[in-house]
Amino acid sequence: MRSLRLPRLAVLAWTVAVALIAVLALAVWHYLATSPSTMSSMPGMPPAQHAADAFSRAGGDPLGPLLGGNLLTAWQLDAVALAVLVLAAATYLTGVALVPVRSPGSRWPLLRTASFLAGLTVCAYATCGAIGVYDQVLFTAHMAGHLALVMVVPVLLVAGHPLTLLLAASPPPRRDRIVRVSTGRVLSVLTAPPVALASYTVVIVGSHLTGLMDEVMRSTWSGQLEHLVYVLVGMQFFVLVVGNEPIRWQLGTPARWLLLAVAMAVDTFTGVVLLQGTHAVAMLPDPQLAVDALSDTRTGGAMMWFGGDAIMAVVMITLVVGWLRRVDTDRADRKGWLEQARVANFVEHAGTGVVPADVDTFDEDDAARTSYNAWLAQLDKQP
Repeated sequence: MRSLRLPRLAVLAWTVAVALIAVLALAVWHYLATSPSTMSSMPGMPPAQHAADAFSRAGGDPLGPLLGGNLLTAWQLDAVALAVLVLAAATYLTGVALVPVRSPGSRWPLLRTASFLAGLTVCAYATCGAIGVYDQVLFTAHMAGHLALVMVVPVLLVAGHPLTLLLAASPPPRRDRIVRVSTGRVLSVLTAPPVALASYTVVIVGSHLTGLMDEVMRSTWSGQLEHLVYVLVGMQFFVLVVGNEPIRWQLGTPARWLLLAVAMAVDTFTGVVLLQGTHAVAMLPDPQLAVDALSDTRTGGAMMWFGGDAIMAVVMITLVVGWLRRVDTDRADRKGWLEQARVANFVEHAGTGVVPADVDTFDEDDAARTSYNAWLAQLDKQP
C-alpha cells in the first residue's frame, strides 16, 4: 500500500511545534539555573516551589495593580500549558491538512479552524497572560481565568468540531473504530446529560465554596490541576450544548436551553454565596499590592454571578439565532429525544426494524409509509 505523504501544512505545523517546544525547554532550564532569590519577589523560596514555578510560573511576579497597562504587559511562562496547546494546534492543523487527502474535493470549514485556534489562544492568555500572573494574589484575577477556562475555551474548542475532524482525516478502516469509541459505553456515560451537568455542578460548587480554593490559591501544582479540570469538565458539558459531534447523545434545541438554564442557576448560586460571604479566600501576599481580601473575594463572586451568566446568555442567544435560521428549512429538530422516539415508533410499526441513518428523509420511504398506514388502518378497525 502506498504510504501517505504529509501535506505541507502538516509538516509546517509540526516543524513550528517542535521548535517552540525546544524554546520552552531552554526557558525552563534557564529558570531552574537561576537563583530563586533573584527571580522571585519571595526570597528563600523552597527548591520544590522553584521547580514548580519553572514549569508553570516562570518570570511572572506581579508588579503593581492589575488594571491598566499590566493587563496587556504582565506575562509569565507556563511551559506545561503552552506545550500542550502547541501540540493540540499542530494535531488539529494536521487533521485539517489531511481532509482533502482523504476526501478529494473536500475542505475543512475555515470558521471551525478559527474557532479551535481561538480557544487555544484564550487558554494561553488565561494561563500565561495577566490573569494567570495575578491568579494567586487576586481572587478576581483567578475568577477571570476560571470563567475563561471553564466556559469560553470549551465553547470555542467544541465549536471547532475536533472529533468530527478526526473522523474526516482518518482512513475509512479507522473511522469505524473511532465511532465505536465515541459512541461506546464509557463516553456515553461521561457525556450523558445528567452526568455532564452533575460534573459541572460539582466542579463549580466544590472548587469555590469549600476550602479547596484556599489550597489552589497557594499551590502552583494545585492551580495547574484546577486549570486542566476546568477545561475538561467544560468540554464535557458544552459538547452537549454547542457541539454536533458523533457521540451517543444528540440533544434537541430545547434540551440544550434547559441545560444552559440549570448551569446558569449553578453559577448564580455560587456567585451569590461568594458575594455575601464573610470568609475571604486565602491569597498569597504581595508587597506591591494593597488588597482587601474579603472585598476581593466578594468582587470575584459578583464576577462569577454576572460574568458567568452573561457568557451562558451569549451561548443561549447563539443557539436561538441558529435555531431560527433553520426553522424554515428543517421540518423538525431530528436529533432531539422526542423526534428520536417518533422515528423509533415509526420504524417499529412500519415493519422495517431498522432506524435509517438519514432520519431527515425517512418519512419519504413509500414502502415504509404504506406499511405504517396499514397498521393505522388495523387500529381503526379494532372495537
